Amino acid sequence: MKQDRLFLTAGFMPAVVMAAFLLLESLRQNGVLPQNIWILAAVEVAVYLVPMAVLRFLPNSEGKRARFRFKGYKRQTVPFVLWMSLAAALLAALLNGAVSSLLGQASSSGWNASAGISGVWWQALLVAVLLPAVVEELFFRGVLFSALESCGTWPALILSSAAFAMIHGDLHNFAGPLAAGMIYGYMTYVLDSVWPAIFAHLLNNGLALFLSGAAKTYSALGLWPYILLIAVFCFCMFLALAMRTLESQMEKGRIRRLQYQNPGAALTGILVSPGIWLLVILFALRVLY
Repeated sequence: MKQDRLFLTAGFMPAVVMAAFLLLESLRQNGVLPQNIWILAAVEVAVYLVPMAVLRFLPNSEGKRARFRFKGYKRQTVPFVLWMSLAAALLAALLNGAVSSLLGQASSSGWNASAGISGVWWQALLVAVLLPAVVEELFFRGVLFSALESCGTWPALILSSAAFAMIHGDLHNFAGPLAAGMIYGYMTYVLDSVWPAIFAHLLNNGLALFLSGAAKTYSALGLWPYILLIAVFCFCMFLALAMRTLESQMEKGRIRRLQYQNPGAALTGILVSPGIWLLVILFALRVLY
């Protein structure tokens, strides 16, 4: 069936991206790939664009194609997007911090176009903050999520979020992207637009870039525990504000509800995706070796 073909093909695409990143990482470490930030950034974009194009033009059983959800969203929902994005960024940072404290500091963070390359601040913002937010959200929430929806919204939400987490190739940076990916997918679905997810991802990357530089300073001054307490407080506050605005906008019909689905059907949709199992294997190999 064409519907099954779309779902199965979509399930393999994150594994294709992961395999490409593993190959590129090996080529860069061996000096085959030039250590040029612009070349590496262009390669990273291409790795996402190719599978994105395949899924974009592959029809389902009804002859419809996965769409980008590129249209805008109601301006009245902007407060919800802002509060939810801030809560997601802090949640991801807190979860990754908790995992790192249990497992120890990470030795590497997988493929990163800016890794090991020095540059001015705007280059870091472009390559480490803006570029990943745009291309990753267009792929994971804009196209992959829509393609996987042929077998249900909940399987699509869970699978796209799990793939997003595993593509980072690092246990220390898994829980945060998994939780954030679920929130990005939820926002994309209920607002029918990928722009909120892109905005939220931008905030997340900006916060991560800031914390990576500030952690050493605050730790040396003995202030890091207080920073964590402030982060927890801010997360709870932003989450409460997001839930309040979400309820208000739902009552006014500006935000649609996520439809209930039988848990068994969602689980079946997840387990029958061989591409995701291949991604799990690649992720395990990346973590172990």
